[in-house]
Amino acid sequence: MPLRLLTGCQSLALLLAVLSAARGADETSSPARLLAVSVTTGFRHRSIESAEAVLESLGRESGLYHLDFLRMPPGDKEDPAWQERLADQFAKAFDPEVLADFDGVMFVSTTGELPVPDLAGFLAWLRSGKAFVGFHAASDTFKSSDAFTEMVGGHFAGHPWTAGKEHGFVVHEPDHPLTAMFAPRFRLQDEIYQYDGRYVPENLRVLVSLDMAASQPREPWHVPVSWVRDYGQGRVFYTNFGHNDATWNDPAFQRHATQGIAWAIGRFDAPADPNPEVQAAAYLRSVIAAAPGLTDAERSVLAAAAEARVAADPAWAVGLRPLLEELRSLEPADRKAVYDRVLAAIHDGRP
Repeated sequence: MPLRLLTGCQSLALLLAVLSAARGADETSSPARLLAVSVTTGFRHRSIESAEAVLESLGRESGLYHLDFLRMPPGDKEDPAWQERLADQFAKAFDPEVLADFDGVMFVSTTGELPVPDLAGFLAWLRSGKAFVGFHAASDTFKSSDAFTEMVGGHFAGHPWTAGKEHGFVVHEPDHPLTAMFAPRFRLQDEIYQYDGRYVPENLRVLVSLDMAASQPREPWHVPVSWVRDYGQGRVFYTNFGHNDATWNDPAFQRHATQGIAWAIGRFDAPADPNPEVQAAAYLRSVIAAAPGLTDAERSVLAAAAEARVAADPAWAVGLRPLLEELRSLEPADRKAVYDRVLAAIHDGRP
């Protein structure tokens, strides 16, 4: 389902505007060369072919970048000969002398353990000043590697918000260049991930989150959707959007992707310092939305009290985060006591 934020003509006009701006930048900057990896050793998304076509078209039309693809070799994944061919492809593409000719890499819904021959060396290459752009299942890659998970920002831990349903989203910075194409709140049909315990709020600037009050299921935690970070001298842009073909064909999402890529390759600067206070406040809102036994009026009163306390002291909600995360560790039937503690903290303003 298309993003409910702008008319089709408005969205197209915005996309054309950013492409035009990118062409202007191209007068002084040659297109970046990016390695686009779409290999999967786990689940394979059917939207990958759409993603490849859209990303290639956006790069060509904008003049921002040129893509070299690292795709799946033909054959059976279970065949040892196929695995050897795949390992050989990665050995060649990720050879340090070859990587030296690239400005960055895209992971396009990659999954599983990829045969990158020197993962530590690859991460060091990114930290040296390169771009990492991750779409959707890029965060379902290298589960075994804490270092990769730390770089990309989080690792997949389920998707209760499924691809067949429409979900609500909140934009934390409507004026940020990577999210200015979205309404402050919008709806979209796509599959949304939650992340495991290795997610570190202090590493990331989250730009879009799930709006728990406008989504089902209502879970009592913060679910980030799109973020940026500095990684050494390099830059990381990740967006969880992209499970569905329709998302890739939506002009607003295409502008989000284009702006994210342009920022990651250094075509412009934008705020990227972490915003754990914003994330903690979003966590608190999700608890209010999910707390059982409350009327809509009671939720509104609690939400207003929480917003007032956050406005007075942005770090206040950060102090509540351990209590909020305790909720996530409990079964739904065991959460009431912790809910009561959070709601009491909102009333008296203390963690």
